[in-house]
Amino acid sequence: MSETLYQHATKKMREIVDVMLLLAQESINFHQPTDVHFSDIDKATILLCGKGYLINDVPIEIEDRKNAWLSRSAITFGIERSATSLLYQKIQPFIVQLVENAFSETNNFNSISSTWINQNPFYLPVLMHALGIFSKRDLQKIIGKGTASDTKISKPVSEKLAELFNDIDINTIPNKIQIIERIKRTTEGIVRDLVGKLLLEDFVAQALENEDVPFLREEQYEAITGVVYDIRADFVIPSPDAPKAFIEVRKSSSGHASLYAKDKMFSAINWKGRHHNCLGIIIVDGPWTQSTLEIMGRVFDYVIPVEHANEVARKIRDYLNGDQSILRWMIQFHITKNKA
Repeated sequence: MSETLYQHATKKMREIVDVMLLLAQESINFHQPTDVHFSDIDKATILLCGKGYLINDVPIEIEDRKNAWLSRSAITFGIERSATSLLYQKIQPFIVQLVENAFSETNNFNSISSTWINQNPFYLPVLMHALGIFSKRDLQKIIGKGTASDTKISKPVSEKLAELFNDIDINTIPNKIQIIERIKRTTEGIVRDLVGKLLLEDFVAQALENEDVPFLREEQYEAITGVVYDIRADFVIPSPDAPKAFIEVRKSSSGHASLYAKDKMFSAINWKGRHHNCLGIIIVDGPWTQSTLEIMGRVFDYVIPVEHANEVARKIRDYLNGDQSILRWMIQFHITKNKA
């Protein structure tokens, strides 16, 4: 074992995205699941948790799963909540193994050296809870300056942590079960980060890959040139030098929908005003207001819910292949200096 909890959770999140993308295709965007889907525990969990069930409420029998789905057929499927519970479940075995190994390799913390700590930074969550340290902020107060993360622990910090274990009463260290439960509770931030950031954009990325659409993600390029300023979109297709499409992915709440819409619409006007034949697409999730979505539809060529990512990827593929009817809006926006 050498990967961190975050790295392992990221890997499991990507596996879940793979399953969800296939499920979206097969079930017509999570609207018409079949017996085959309900017979698979992961797919059934995604479907029912997407309707608001807790993971422990997912029935064992296929017919009961189908009835549970039918009973909430009027409830909108939530792609984020569909993945959250399953991700929690998928990372639990790793947490158990992480704690088991830490206890085993240190003889129940009776023999722990600075060298071992330095060489095994991925055990940091276990070490923190064993010492009764519950946050990175508290850890930093104790160790002072120095690097301490689950990817790297500096030698001075390793020595400090080893001293803390040497000074502590071993009988006060929580047992394996207690530490496992404490780490489980602190994984909320990891899950929220992965589901909120990784899930939506990866869902879109894999849809594009499935249709062989060439693209760059935000961190892979400098900017798309615009009329007013040059900034990056979440996705540019195929490149920022000659963009044929850009995609923004945005989760919103009803309270902030208008603010987010204004920001995204001006970015679209800025880019489409410079690149007249560029598709503008925004993929949304969360409780956007109907009026806001309608207004964005006057600027963006497509305003699409995230579960329809497969369909928009096919549209982009068709546009790249020459179907000009895909482009809905051409924006004439330019700024010239007054010569008077």
